[in-house]
Amino acid sequence: MKRWLALALLLPLVGLALSIAAREAGLSGASEWRIPIAGFDPRDPIRGRFIQFRYDWRVAGDPGLCTGAACSLCLAEETGEIVATMVAPGTACPAYIDVNGSNIRYFSGAVGQAPDFSSRIFVSETSAPKLEDMLRREPMVVVARLTRQGRLVNDRLEPAN
Repeated sequence: MKRWLALALLLPLVGLALSIAAREAGLSGASEWRIPIAGFDPRDPIRGRFIQFRYDWRVAGDPGLCTGAACSLCLAEETGEIVATMVAPGTACPAYIDVNGSNIRYFSGAVGQAPDFSSRIFVSETSAPKLEDMLRREPMVVVARLTRQGRLVNDRLEPAN
């Protein structure tokens, strides 16, 4: 009976360890992208919470491809600028992003305006004061990792230069 109890108590820990290992394995081969951000309010004090921001990349492609639940992007760097091209889901692309799988919010723009893509990142309470000062003074980028499965994972915020 004690063996079964010990096994029942260890099973959740084993599951957690396997989940962490699978996530780390997925991120180990991910490419790193430095994407400019905008849209946060630097007047809002940051104290250990999520910061909502807008990706400040140039959007290209047909907005009609991002309707409903299916929306995909193809990232490229052109002359120092990040370009996110809207593509059909499953399109072959070296830097393919599944928008919904990456928890990126899509907002269609007004007629003649490019759509916006926004996301968020958690900031710990210990790094919040330094980051708050940086957000007020200089342009920032989000350093994100793009997995082979098309998931863009925000890692950290850094100064743009």
